[in-house]
Amino acid sequence: MFTIKARDLAAILDQVAPHRFRADDATNDALILDCTPGHLHAVACSDRTLAVARTSVAGGVWTAPVGYGDAAALRAWLESSQRVTVEHVTSERHQQLRFTEGPAQITVPAAPHVGRLSWRALLGLVLDARDHSLADGRPVQLHADDLALWGSACKDSEAIEFRSLGPVGTLVTAGPDFLGLQAPHTWDGPTPAEGWSSSLRTRLFLFAGAFLEVGARYADCTRTVWVVPARPRPGEEPTLVSADYAAVTLPISQVLAVGKFLTRLPG
Repeated sequence: MFTIKARDLAAILDQVAPHRFRADDATNDALILDCTPGHLHAVACSDRTLAVARTSVAGGVWTAPVGYGDAAALRAWLESSQRVTVEHVTSERHQQLRFTEGPAQITVPAAPHVGRLSWRALLGLVLDARDHSLADGRPVQLHADDLALWGSACKDSEAIEFRSLGPVGTLVTAGPDFLGLQAPHTWDGPTPAEGWSSSLRTRLFLFAGAFLEVGARYADCTRTVWVVPARPRPGEEPTLVSADYAAVTLPISQVLAVGKFLTRLPG
């Protein structure tokens, strides 16, 4: 449980909201709220993009996929809020996120149908490729206002390419019949992705001599698939959420009593 300014939570939801699959793709029409001790992350992806936004919190360790409809309801509720308390709870065998400000409260259920998104691994690969790239070009730096200017350069869904020319500026191309030049920008902001190592770190914890990972999927001997939604507090027993049956959340001891063992699934 932690308290956060409503505008900070709203900001990260807004940053990732445009990145989604088609609205009629119910299986993937969700974003992920992912908490670590230092940050709350909002994660969204489409078939072409991945977006991760974060804000500082003093929270626990949990992961909860949230349907876009519920995320939109939460975003609207935040408009009339100042500071909200966020709780990750399991109530009546449901995984839920509870947002409270005084007497006002909104409870958002986790979306059990959403598969695991390995966004940490994906971003880790990208950052590693950046650090070991053989390319000699400079990063392209554009302000949002600049990007809006180039939006009309493409037609018929053509891609727009931005290619750095160093101190000369940025070459903009869109199809065979358009060329442009963007004046160079000076950059006095942080190094891209600096300080993200804690967010990309694997969230492993030890239970009964075995390592479990928050957000990972495990199968028992009956081939039922379970997800680890959160790291337990000291002395608490981990709970597992069924990835096969909605609203089934059980202590790990009950799962093992029937399922005998847990095998980590890839991805």
